[in-house]
Amino acid sequence: MFILQIGGWVIFSCILMSFVEHQVHRKLMHRRNFLSAHTASFTRVFEAHALVHHKHYAEIFSDEPVARGEDKEIRLTVRKAPIKAIPIAALIALVSWQGAAVFVAAMTFHHWAWNKLHLEMHKPEQRVFSSWPVYKFLARYHCLHHRHLDRNFNVVFPLADYVLGTSVRANEGDLKYMAQWGL
Repeated sequence: MFILQIGGWVIFSCILMSFVEHQVHRKLMHRRNFLSAHTASFTRVFEAHALVHHKHYAEIFSDEPVARGEDKEIRLTVRKAPIKAIPIAALIALVSWQGAAVFVAAMTFHHWAWNKLHLEMHKPEQRVFSSWPVYKFLARYHCLHHRHLDRNFNVVFPLADYVLGTSVRANEGDLKYMAQWGL
C-alpha cells in the first residue's frame, strides 16, 4: 500500500510541477508584475530571462558550449529547489508528509532535469540523451517557445501548456527554422 501511495504522490507531483513550471515561466519570467517591480530578486529573474536569455536566443536557438557563468541564464539553481518547494510542500504536508517529501524531491529532480535538457538545447554537447526521441520532441517544443514567446512555457513536462491552451503547433516557417538547427 505504501508503494502505491508514493507512486500516486510521484504522479501528482510531476503533474503539479508541470503547472508550477508553466506559471513561474509565464507570470514571473515573461511579465513585469508586482513582485518584479518591488523586489530585487524577482527583478533579476525577470531581466535575466526575458531580457538576457531571450535577447541572446532571439535569432539563434543554440550556439557553442561556453564556460560556466557565461550561459545566458540557461541554468536553474538545483540546491535552491528544496527551499522553493517549501510553500507548496507545506500545503501538501497538511494531507501527507510523504506527499510533501515526494514533491520536494520532484522539484529538485525537475530543476536537475531542466538544467540538463535546457543546456543541451542551447549549448549542445551531444549528451547521452541528445538523440533520444523524447529529447528531440522537447527540444522542438522549446524551440517553438523562442519563436512564439507567449506559447510553450514548459521545458521538462509540457502537460500544463496543453491543459491551459498555451501550446503552439509548428507552421511551415517554424519547421524550416527547426530543420536549420537539426531539430
